[in-house]
Amino acid sequence: MEMIPHVYRIPPALFSNPNAKDLAMEWIDEPDQDDRNLVNRALVLQPNEPLAPAFVAYWKRILSDGCAIAGSSRWASLSIDIVARQSEADDQGFMRAGFRNAQHKRCEGVGHYILRGDAFTCLESPDEDVKTSLRKQQHWLFEQYQALKDAARAAEVRPLLERISAIRPLRVDAAAAFNWFDLQIGQDSFGRLASDDQALLAGKEANPADRLLDLLPGGPDTMPLLQELSAALIEYTPPTFETICCRITEGVEQGQRALFYDISCPQFPDDGTTVVNDRVHRAATRLVQHMASVQGGFPGVSIRLELQQDGTWQHNMSLLPRAA
Repeated sequence: MEMIPHVYRIPPALFSNPNAKDLAMEWIDEPDQDDRNLVNRALVLQPNEPLAPAFVAYWKRILSDGCAIAGSSRWASLSIDIVARQSEADDQGFMRAGFRNAQHKRCEGVGHYILRGDAFTCLESPDEDVKTSLRKQQHWLFEQYQALKDAARAAEVRPLLERISAIRPLRVDAAAAFNWFDLQIGQDSFGRLASDDQALLAGKEANPADRLLDLLPGGPDTMPLLQELSAALIEYTPPTFETICCRITEGVEQGQRALFYDISCPQFPDDGTTVVNDRVHRAATRLVQHMASVQGGFPGVSIRLELQQDGTWQHNMSLLPRAA
């Protein structure tokens, strides 16, 4: 059955542009392309309608709905990407936002939020090579994300941000050309970019070593946290342990988020333990909070440390497979 769009009009009084007083933004219900049982909320702008007031209305709708569905959806983050109109033949460009659960999957039964308008246009030039065009689009993307961040400071939006933060932290991720990054709503700067995205903005080639760090669970910032945890494990375990295996999982104990440990050595299978000291627990807690700030989002890790002949330790960390 064809779904009939339902329109919600926003009064022109919301506009800060005096030349746009007679224009009216429209919220339209439309079926989701991937799941026809879901309804997306689309805010459709008129030709040449300004983005600033639209971003404010966009935030208000997303955050209001987020507060209302916090219990049923168990959202942990909000993901935002932009599909630009890049040629004259393309359809109108748009921004898309969607709530994600602790496993970074789309919240069940929750549609996307679409902001569609002429402003999401970044036309490719036939005279540009691929790298030049991609870099131009990357700079354009960050201009849009900065405007979105600025709109989150509006007086109408701040109380909703405070309200939703009181429920639980809501991380807002945005898509750059190659990877996702933290918008860091409420802060002046963006979160760390993946090496390829940083290099693209700077007009350089990414360092292969930096690309390897990007593959770490939690990104490059995981490395110093992993090093501290490894040092704590080496100090804590018996000197006879030349191979240290540590499995860390998340659970709930007395209603609180808790970590559980299983430390062993293949050469001394009877000398393992599930108890750690304060240093190991502090280091593990910092690592887990970095990888998953919300309860239920940590998949668990397996860490293996092996003593080398030169006295150094080789580190290896892998995520545990999630139960089906």
